[in-house]
Amino acid sequence: MARATLQDKLRVRGFSNSNFADALNENQLARLEATATKQRSWLDIKDGEILSPILVPRQIGSPGYVATQNLIVTTLSELGYAISWDNFTTHTPIGETKMANIIATKNPSAAKRLVLAAHYESKILPDGEFIGATDSAVPVAMILDIAKGLADLIDQHTSSDISLQLVFFDGEEAFEEWTPTDSIYGSRHLAEFWEHNPDPATVAALAGTTEHRPELERVELMVLMDLIGASNNMFGAYQFPTADLFMQLSRLEDRLLNAKYISRKYMNTAIRPGSIGLDDDHRPFVQRDVPVMHLISFPFPEAWHKMGDNAESLNATVIADMSLIMRSFVASYLRLHV
Repeated sequence: MARATLQDKLRVRGFSNSNFADALNENQLARLEATATKQRSWLDIKDGEILSPILVPRQIGSPGYVATQNLIVTTLSELGYAISWDNFTTHTPIGETKMANIIATKNPSAAKRLVLAAHYESKILPDGEFIGATDSAVPVAMILDIAKGLADLIDQHTSSDISLQLVFFDGEEAFEEWTPTDSIYGSRHLAEFWEHNPDPATVAALAGTTEHRPELERVELMVLMDLIGASNNMFGAYQFPTADLFMQLSRLEDRLLNAKYISRKYMNTAIRPGSIGLDDDHRPFVQRDVPVMHLISFPFPEAWHKMGDNAESLNATVIADMSLIMRSFVASYLRLHV
């Protein structure tokens, strides 16, 4: 028998809502925009209850790193997400290092997952305590903003078909120079574990059943977010298998722009799908045939991997726009009753 191609595997998986751009009507988008505007203070750069606490150095093991873990877990636990920790120790250029991925799953008994993901630790730089505002404090804050802002709608979404899963990767950054082995420690560990095992939250939710298949088989789509919040943010369809979904996201963005809910376009459809290769936490999942939409800004923000990637590098309008775009995406894809 011939070996199944990647496209064959993706075709078998399919997507719950491959035409989500028009899933919500104009009144529903207006309600999402009104709610997001009321809650915009959560992502305030100076004192927002979600973003501001993450705009601190978050090197592995540091106080800011631990505080960010606590913020993630506390926020999502209070919203009713099942929390799993993927703790491990791995060899790095600075020696054996403890790391921890955080997984939060809503309705873990559901058959499939829409996964939103970002890394939460910040890079070690020789010049001082690097914050990593775009890399990746804002993406982490945006995921929490989505979960909190859509909480009531998500609670009403009781489908056993697909649920929302949030993944916060540790160890994305290289300790020295980026190589296949000195980078993406957390995503490599989690992808390998999920290839053979269900997530502990899934096991608990399905106790007494025989439905304990590997967690990767439940991941319908992963959206990986990185380098978000700078004024020059632009995104492309970097992964060919999810190019059609990216075009749907661009169409949804057009609707928000035409309604004057956002300030400009961010999805660059002029980039040929799959023409730009950017290594990131998606790699070990793509290697295992998981469809990924990689929302990383290209070109990279000017402050990328510089000490200036702090609060001063952020643009409040971009953050507000991307928050509404991603809230609208999740609500549309999951067909929430807005």
